[in-house]
Amino acid sequence: MPASFITTPTELLEKIVLLAVHQRRQGPPSILRSLRLTCRMSNNALSPESNSYLSFMLFVDRFDIPSPRRHSLSSQLPVDNIECELRKRFRALQRIRRGDIADPDILESLSTIYIMMLEDDGRNWDQLIWAELPSFMRRFLRERLMMGAETNNGWPTENEVNMLAVSIFWLMSRSESIRNETDDLRSKFLELLSPYAFAGFRYPCFTGPEYDFCPSENSPKYVVTSVHGAYPPVRPVSITVDYFGRPVPFDLPPLAPYAILAHFSRLETRPLMIPPHLPETRAEATVNGISGPTKEDVTYFNAHCKTHFPGTAYGNRFDTLLKSRRHDPDWTRSIRDPLYRSPSSLPGQYIPGTIAGRWQGSFIAPYHNTYETMLSSPSAPSPFPMFGRFPLYVTFKELYCYSPCIPLPVNENGAGFENAFLPIGCQWHETEAGVEFTGRNTSFKAYYSPPRKEHLDGDFIEGAHGELKPSALGPFDVIITGVTEERYAAAWGGYRYMGRIRPSDGLIVLLREPLDPQMVELGRALFRGYIISSRNFVGRWRYVADGIQPAEWESIFSLCKDAAMSSE
Repeated sequence: MPASFITTPTELLEKIVLLAVHQRRQGPPSILRSLRLTCRMSNNALSPESNSYLSFMLFVDRFDIPSPRRHSLSSQLPVDNIECELRKRFRALQRIRRGDIADPDILESLSTIYIMMLEDDGRNWDQLIWAELPSFMRRFLRERLMMGAETNNGWPTENEVNMLAVSIFWLMSRSESIRNETDDLRSKFLELLSPYAFAGFRYPCFTGPEYDFCPSENSPKYVVTSVHGAYPPVRPVSITVDYFGRPVPFDLPPLAPYAILAHFSRLETRPLMIPPHLPETRAEATVNGISGPTKEDVTYFNAHCKTHFPGTAYGNRFDTLLKSRRHDPDWTRSIRDPLYRSPSSLPGQYIPGTIAGRWQGSFIAPYHNTYETMLSSPSAPSPFPMFGRFPLYVTFKELYCYSPCIPLPVNENGAGFENAFLPIGCQWHETEAGVEFTGRNTSFKAYYSPPRKEHLDGDFIEGAHGELKPSALGPFDVIITGVTEERYAAAWGGYRYMGRIRPSDGLIVLLREPLDPQMVELGRALFRGYIISSRNFVGRWRYVADGIQPAEWESIFSLCKDAAMSSE
């Protein structure tokens, strides 16, 4: 009997399909649809409903497999639900490729794309390029980001779609694409993103109230009102997404940090001008008794202090991780699977060693009178004002409270926020061996030490081999200390930093004070922000005041780790 397609065993038919599909690895497998249309037998043999193995192999061929331990999958990858996830992803890719920015299902598409980017180890990005995501997102921002602003006093809205769109816009950014933007297009993006970046009284940088170290459903909510409405503003917090066939709570990423990163990366294409009157070198400045920056300081800043992009290698040890592993803290801030239990004792999934090292970047300080005008007027300024950048350098250390030590007590009802979540009135003494804290009237003592080697190595080993050493677990709390090194302090001013990491979402809050006691007029400042994609420490800083009120003035900052030091 001659061989025929109808008599071909299912196993052989699967191999033929997979070989054919593998020839074009981008986009939905169109050949599969054609084969299913040939006859009833092939349709039954190849339909996702009756062939979960084929769905699994198609998923493996097209997409990166998420880690059950890291990506909120309560056990092994649910093969039976892969078909649901496969269909959902192909639908999203096709919608993006069609280029309809007014698609009624845009929220589902963008939430799917955002998750794909956090899970990306190469294959997901190939599919997003097939869908022409970069051109879609650029068009979305230009044509849709400001929808609703005309009825919102000129301010763009922070709705679910815009929050995901700006986050994706940053995550897809590459240095080449920004360099290739025309001046007009780059200026347009700066204009669109500036309100989100600078108006902290309307667009907070945080997943929850910044003043609460242990946020919960029962935490008291402090709300004040101004000409801009309630503060903290009422904004979308979460939606429900289907993830491998199960509804999962999805916390929307705060829009402001991603807008700040996209803003800095474009401003950095314009180097700081070097004033001709500056001394050439630090040695020349010292000989002539001149303080402040030199020409070589400005040259160094222009060459090295630039925002790092998510998918680029920079020569530090995070390059040894899977790309998706670098996004784990961002993932943990978004996905909340009630069936998932993290093996880490730090719920925020902060990757040990992330902030330790020398960081460099810049901050943008709005003019006080301009910021006061924005704060007091309900209408958005048009055009939005532009401000200059200033260099920022700090070298951080991480210190952990390991069992059986007892961590610092937590202040209730937001008390202590202005002290960077450290107990009011506590004293600390720092040595190379760690930091000892003593409470007022010796009410408590707490000791924090540098991270243990197995703790640091464990997280990096996990990224490569999927195993975590038991000895790597056990830290209860993370304290951050920092200082401006002398070479940078001589040029731009010196400061010390002390603060804490909020375990629920990895929010870093630091108290900054001038090193020189004669410079107390510079004031104490609070830096608050996240490390995004394990690459950039981004957020806002303000002078110390009541943490529940909107800041009377705020500056935005972006810092990246110095690869030369972090690779040592």
